[in-house]
Amino acid sequence: MPRSSFEETWRQRFTKRGQMFDDDAGIAGWTESGLEVRLRHFQRVWPGDAPGARWLDIGCGAGSYTRYLASQGIAPVGVDYSLPSLQKARSRSDASIPWLVGDATQLPVRPASVDGVMCFGVMQALSGPDRATRELLTLIRPGGQIWIDALNRHALTTVLNRLQARLRRRPLGLRYDSPAQLTRLLRAAGATEVRLYWVPILPGSLRRFQPWLESRPVRWLLARLPWLASPLSHAFLIAARKSGN
Repeated sequence: MPRSSFEETWRQRFTKRGQMFDDDAGIAGWTESGLEVRLRHFQRVWPGDAPGARWLDIGCGAGSYTRYLASQGIAPVGVDYSLPSLQKARSRSDASIPWLVGDATQLPVRPASVDGVMCFGVMQALSGPDRATRELLTLIRPGGQIWIDALNRHALTTVLNRLQARLRRRPLGLRYDSPAQLTRLLRAAGATEVRLYWVPILPGSLRRFQPWLESRPVRWLLARLPWLASPLSHAFLIAARKSGN
C-alpha cells in the first residue's frame, strides 16, 4: 500500500536527517536531552528478556536503543526506512548487529518469528496507529513483548500547540496519540498485560529540573495519578505481550 503524503513527507525528512546529522539525537529528530530522557525511562521499566532473544528495533535511527538491547544480551535487528541512518548506525555499532531497511507498516519479516518488538519515535510520523500496531503484533511469537512510544495527545504543551495551530489555520507537523486509544488497539489486536508508562520531559531550557521530575517520589506520584501525569507528560510508553492463544 502506498504511503500517504504525510507519511512520505516524514520519510523524506528522516532520510535527510540521516544524511545531515551525525549524532544519534539529531538523526532521530530529538534534542540530546530529549533522547537521553526517553532512553532512561525505557531502561527503568523494561524487564529484559532471555539471553539471545530476537528483537526488532523498528524506526531505530542511529541505533541508540538497538545497542542498548545488545548490551543486555538480546539479539536485536535494527530496522529503519532511512538508509543513511542505518549506515551511520552500523558504523558505530558492533559488527554482530544486523540492520534492515524496512517500513513499520510493511516489514519483510515472517509472522510470529521474533520474541519482541520495539517501535519508538515512529507513531507520530504515521497517518494513524492502527495498521502499524496490527503489523507489529503479527511479528511476535505468542507471549512475546511489544513496546511502543508515542507523543501524548493530552499533554498540556500539545493541547496549546494544537489550539495555536487551529487559530492560525495551520496543520500540525506531527501526529499525537491518545494512550487510551492505543491501549484499545493493542487489546483488539490480541495483546494482553497492557501497561502504560508516562514520560514527562521538560523543555531544554528547563532541563536542570529534569532529575527532580524523574525522582522516585515524583514517579510514584505520577504512576498513581494519571489525571496529573497526562498533562505533564510529553510522551508515553505502552508495553504488552502477545496473547498465547
